[in-house]
Amino acid sequence: MPIKCYVVNCTAPVIAQGLCSTHYKRKQRHNSTEQTRPADWGQREKHPAYKTWCGLIRYHKNNMDPRWKEDFWAFVSDIPEKINRARGFRINALLPWNKDNFYWKETRIATENAKEYQRKFRKANPNYGKNSYLRKSYGVDLDWFNAKFSEQGGVCAICKKPETAVIRGVAISLSVDHCHTTGKARGLLCRSCNNALGMLYHDRAILAAAILYLEQS
Repeated sequence: MPIKCYVVNCTAPVIAQGLCSTHYKRKQRHNSTEQTRPADWGQREKHPAYKTWCGLIRYHKNNMDPRWKEDFWAFVSDIPEKINRARGFRINALLPWNKDNFYWKETRIATENAKEYQRKFRKANPNYGKNSYLRKSYGVDLDWFNAKFSEQGGVCAICKKPETAVIRGVAISLSVDHCHTTGKARGLLCRSCNNALGMLYHDRAILAAAILYLEQS
């Protein structure tokens, strides 16, 4: 019967120098019988975001969050869960890759329903759609919206009340009010106040007349 490997808890037969095949090769390569592989050996390579991380390390190493360069799992914890056939993109290509400047964009298949595709995309990237809408419609971004929301204490700039309108069971966010002449965003209004301004044509004279009417009543 072959003698067992002398390494503790190893029951494999000896092939040379009192070691089994595995520990003998390990000794030859690393001058040690101890496991030299990292604890997450094989787990990173199987993760769906691993190839994206490798691409960032290869092409954007000097333009990304320093934590991501050193730790793959820090990268995974910061980004949304990957959806099928998705590629990583930056919200703002002029800024470094980081937690707030990363989203997944799924490769669209011709046979896939467009509404279902958009639904999954919005779910995986909740801030991307709103940021794009704000930039396209009002020339501001999500940072501007969040700053203004905080400045107003989360309430309408006119009635000083939070938004109460609900669509499909979900409370909507405050609306961005803008000057229809210059296009400049002014503040955040609830749906009622925003509609009221629109119905009065954003006309100060009409608004003043309405105030005078109420005072005389």
